[in-house]
Amino acid sequence: MKRLNHPEIELKFSLDDPEEIKKRLREAGFSSQGAIFEFNVVFDTPARTLSSNGRLLRLRRDSKVKLTYKEPPAEKSSLASRFKVKSESELELGDFETMRFILHRLGFTEERIYEKYREHFTRGDGASAELDHLPHLGYYLELEDIPDKIEALAAELGLDPARGLRQNYFQLYKGYCRRTGQAGQDMRFDG
Repeated sequence: MKRLNHPEIELKFSLDDPEEIKKRLREAGFSSQGAIFEFNVVFDTPARTLSSNGRLLRLRRDSKVKLTYKEPPAEKSSLASRFKVKSESELELGDFETMRFILHRLGFTEERIYEKYREHFTRGDGASAELDHLPHLGYYLELEDIPDKIEALAAELGLDPARGLRQNYFQLYKGYCRRTGQAGQDMRFDG
């Protein structure tokens, strides 16, 4: 799998009742492809030059190993006020620890770790949805597609697109830590 500079447009929805959204997904014709555990390491330079410029370098291990780079799109878009919009390049790899070592040797020594369980749902028309369970934050539904389809699917599931979240999970976690007085760096189920 290789994707180069692929546009990523998404919205996240915080969920109080994941079982209810699963029911709505099934009623809308979606099927679960099963849940999988993800271990993610986000890299940066010691000066945090990637994150300060809206960029992300992530190494993920689930049933595969993938290296992902995200950056703000080259052209400003009005979509950014309604959706999370990034340009994404992704590459499948063979060895997580070797890639981690290489990234460290290249100077990407700052790491943030986050874990999650992700259940992938698909429908015959090509629509998909991701149900994520994260430590401390709980459950989120992530919809990724073209804007009109995201809004239509959200409405079909009884969700208000205007209440969709554009932040990434670390931004949401940072807000959680501020509200709860915690000094969290990583999002792990055991911490």
